[in-house]
Amino acid sequence: MWDDVCAPCPISSCDIPSSSCLLGGLGAPSRLGAAIDGARLALAIEGGGMRGVVSAGMTAAIELLGLTACFDLVVGTSAGALNGAGLLAGVADACCNAYHSVFTTRRFINPYRLLIGRAAIDVAFALDHADETLDAARHERTAASAIPLHCVAVDVDQAAAARLSALHCVEELRAALLASSRMPWVGGAPVPFRGRRFLDGGLAESIPYRTAVALGATHVLVLQTRPHGTGVEPVALLADRVITRQLRALNPALPDLYQRRSVEYDDAVAELAAATDTPQAEGPFLYGLRLPAGSQVVGRFERCAGALEAAGRAAREHAERVLRGAAASGRTDASDPRGGAKMSANKRRDGRSDVRGAVKW
Repeated sequence: MWDDVCAPCPISSCDIPSSSCLLGGLGAPSRLGAAIDGARLALAIEGGGMRGVVSAGMTAAIELLGLTACFDLVVGTSAGALNGAGLLAGVADACCNAYHSVFTTRRFINPYRLLIGRAAIDVAFALDHADETLDAARHERTAASAIPLHCVAVDVDQAAAARLSALHCVEELRAALLASSRMPWVGGAPVPFRGRRFLDGGLAESIPYRTAVALGATHVLVLQTRPHGTGVEPVALLADRVITRQLRALNPALPDLYQRRSVEYDDAVAELAAATDTPQAEGPFLYGLRLPAGSQVVGRFERCAGALEAAGRAAREHAERVLRGAAASGRTDASDPRGGAKMSANKRRDGRSDVRGAVKW
């Protein structure tokens, strides 16, 4: 299913202890995990256009709790890749806030541009934007991070998912983020990357936990952007026809990938739910973190600042509540006097922090 654009970054050196596991019980997150031999923890992040504000809120919670360094690798699709890059740069909270501020401007998203043959969504603008909270040097920190970022995109010529890895310079990181988030039609032409052409990874793998497992992860925390009980929304008939026609012009095999995406998405959600509720005996162990049923559903092209701010806040609070609950149940240190969990940040031999607690998922 996957096609490597390059050899994936090494997940960890054999002389370094394996990373910690974030949640202590997959069926019901009851304990914060600890480093155990052979365990590799991945963070897999779903996108979905402006619905990415949900996974952005969840990464903000991870950042707030100081858990970023627990992960051995981060895998993101589309907006999820952008959110993962923000987390590794230490600006996850600022990225979440940008969804209801700078990302609602017509400079970033403007459907009327389609009428003059231009892209409605300008992800390059988002990547190049800098202000007092989203500093211009953030991409350098992501590229230099000891935790590798893998972006899932669709190879146009292969009509298959591909992982874009080894993003060690800002130029290649930027190109990979653009490729992973280049939605057909509304996003513009395919993005060139290392001699090949790519489109949005959501065409093939919206929730990239399978790529994380293929990269050697034994435990995967999956940030999902649709609440429980919510499926893929149908595309308007006219837009569907335009997208299908443009995809067919690029590669006759792409429309089939596009038409199968809702079925593939539902299958992935069901697999994640089953793995979360009833973990396999020997792994890989998956935990799907998503908002409860009845939560606000954010549209792919949502531009209402109030709705986006509320969704990001709800996701951040929900993720923080789940992760703090996991820590509180399995902590080895005393409780935080403010009522949260005090997490023990031990140092690994590679200098990164490990969260120590229970080891069982």
